[in-house]
Amino acid sequence: MTDQITTGASAVAGAPRSRRLGELVFVGVIVLFAGVALVMTGFIREPVGSSNVLGARVVPYAVTGLMLLSSLGAFVAVLRGDVGAPDEGEDVDTEARTSWKTVIFLALAFASLMIVIPLAGWPAAVVVLFTGASLALGASSWWKALLLGLGLGVFTQLLFGNLLGLSLPPFGTILPGLMGMSGAFGG
Repeated sequence: MTDQITTGASAVAGAPRSRRLGELVFVGVIVLFAGVALVMTGFIREPVGSSNVLGARVVPYAVTGLMLLSSLGAFVAVLRGDVGAPDEGEDVDTEARTSWKTVIFLALAFASLMIVIPLAGWPAAVVVLFTGASLALGASSWWKALLLGLGLGVFTQLLFGNLLGLSLPPFGTILPGLMGMSGAFGG
């Protein structure tokens, strides 16, 4: 026995107005992002005297053009009544409401990167991010999340900052002064 997928006018009649509106808003945001990316691609500077047949703008124009076309197609489809089937799952409570406390704590954990990276460096920022996100999502013990975050921060600093040479600040403006050190750990 298979479930029938309803599209077209009958799907619009059966779909709640808020779900259709939500899909239109989502697709509208993607259209907006694609339009902005398409315009911003024109501001990419090409090296003077470059002998490349394909410039630095070709791939961004292609990707954003495809993104714009597909999102406009999805927009038209939603307007015509092609709405997606509601989520169903055995481990998902479809009646549960959004936990705004969790959302706010996760947003704060990610926003903390803007402050912690310049002040304390990448490894410390990863500790704050991982610990905050873990606690927001229901970690049972804070000290395990803190230790895992510390290990993850040091590992990513060593791998990406030292071995691959990416620009990850090992220490911010505060930590070298507190520890009385400079130039250690890749800094």
